[in-house]
Amino acid sequence: MSIIITNTRPEHIEQLVIHQRVCFPTLDPNAWMRAEDFEAQLRVFPEGQHVALDGERVVGQSTTLRVGEEAFAQHTFLGITGRLRLTTHRPDGPWLYGADMSVHPDYRGRKISKLLYDARKQLVRRLGMRGMVAGGQLSGYHHYRAQMGVEEYIARVVAGEIADPTLTPQLRSGFVVRGVLWDYLDDAAHGREASLIVWENEAIGDRP
Repeated sequence: MSIIITNTRPEHIEQLVIHQRVCFPTLDPNAWMRAEDFEAQLRVFPEGQHVALDGERVVGQSTTLRVGEEAFAQHTFLGITGRLRLTTHRPDGPWLYGADMSVHPDYRGRKISKLLYDARKQLVRRLGMRGMVAGGQLSGYHHYRAQMGVEEYIARVVAGEIADPTLTPQLRSGFVVRGVLWDYLDDAAHGREASLIVWENEAIGDRP
């Protein structure tokens, strides 16, 4: 059965709550999205929320909001997302912020994240936005933390010397790294750092 990408609907929420815990088992529980968070996201910015479906089963998920230039300064995951409720969403914001993306472990390696990124890019183009910004978790850095600093690790991933399970696919999807977010998200396995990544809408162009 083929994977379908569609906008998130209320009937998906029960599965999404479970999906969060399966995909992010070592994440700070305060950063897990709960039913009331997904409900708020659908009220605030319904066209920015997507799921990947295998039949009726949710196997992937994407949460976004619209933001301004504040996304290029140091920020945290909970801060930029209004503690998951998207209270920071700007209806006229020129940048789409990638708050969350996940693929069920049983479905990884099937390019579902690419399909979700493609859905985000289509939304950016349709709304005439400047591009996408995100804080990308460095899910492979814990293997190298004792050997090098996070900036060197990112540079080596960008150079293709190291493959990071999260950043490498993002680079392949056209993102570039603009810096490090130092205290972005508390994850017991992966640490608190994230890469600040940007994808620009080629139809708009100008950098901030």
